Amino acid sequence: MGKKLIEILAEPKYLAVTWQVNNYCNFKCSYCNPGNWSGTEKNNGNLGIYLQNLDIVISKYKNSGYKNFKFFFSGGEPTVWKNLIPICEYLRKEIPECTIAVNTNLSRPLKWWKEHHHLFDDVVASFHIEFANKKIYKANAEFLCDKVNYLSCKMLMHEEKFWEVVDFGNELKEKLPNYFIEWTPLFDEMTTNAKPWEYKDPTMTKFLETNTVDIKFTIPKPQKTNFCVSYSRYENQDKTPYTNSNEIIIDRQNFFMNWQCDVGDAIFINPAGAVSLASCGQGGYVGNILDEIDGVGPKSIICKKQHCHCGTDIIIPKRASFNK
Repeated sequence: MGKKLIEILAEPKYLAVTWQVNNYCNFKCSYCNPGNWSGTEKNNGNLGIYLQNLDIVISKYKNSGYKNFKFFFSGGEPTVWKNLIPICEYLRKEIPECTIAVNTNLSRPLKWWKEHHHLFDDVVASFHIEFANKKIYKANAEFLCDKVNYLSCKMLMHEEKFWEVVDFGNELKEKLPNYFIEWTPLFDEMTTNAKPWEYKDPTMTKFLETNTVDIKFTIPKPQKTNFCVSYSRYENQDKTPYTNSNEIIIDRQNFFMNWQCDVGDAIFINPAGAVSLASCGQGGYVGNILDEIDGVGPKSIICKKQHCHCGTDIIIPKRASFNK
């Protein structure tokens, strides 16, 4: 471990809403928790109730002085959820400057992305070697790479097919005029375990230690200002923009027990509609998106969980106890 992380901060403050809209997925990856693809919670509730409760959440934070909002839709596979597009259209109308992001396996036909890409600012395109159609993934990535602010080609580093994933990532680097490629190790968010994935081949570990992201932009893309930005602050260093959780996880600095965490700056909605402050459970449940929402709002806690394994929770503003 090198430099020591002492704070995650956001200036200005923003609300991040992470919505796991379903647990249905057309992929069933061996390293993924079946809770993410079993299909027991398709969450196809009444659109009017969803919008009514979203309005409550948005109004609560606006009244608390928050001007910036980020909505991150995941699953399962969120692009198959029937309410995704009407909800994104509602958000674009109500808070036009909000950031809308989606975490997808990029398996939808190109026609779908041509019709709906304008609704999304950020697309996190996870590549899963066991099920992905490389041709479809590549075509969609090539289309989106200059249509959205941020396209992350997130290479999930399957241990048995590790070097095949590397080869495909390198193909994308040759094909795409713009790319942001994340070499992503398999960590706790994909499993029910409480520790990082241990690769048996040391050359794989070495690759991940020396390859976090590859970036190149050669043609223009949308330049919408993103006000929902988090920063990392390391000991004896100024803050730096935070891009992803890989570096923090690989450096084993995602241990925040006894840190002060602004857990109210993040709302998590699970596939059954339960609403909590953050996904880790430290902030407690505050209602259901299909029923009533109560207790949302800015809140700070002292974290009592040793290991933070969710990339979204990691970037919630927090500070070490000695950095008050």
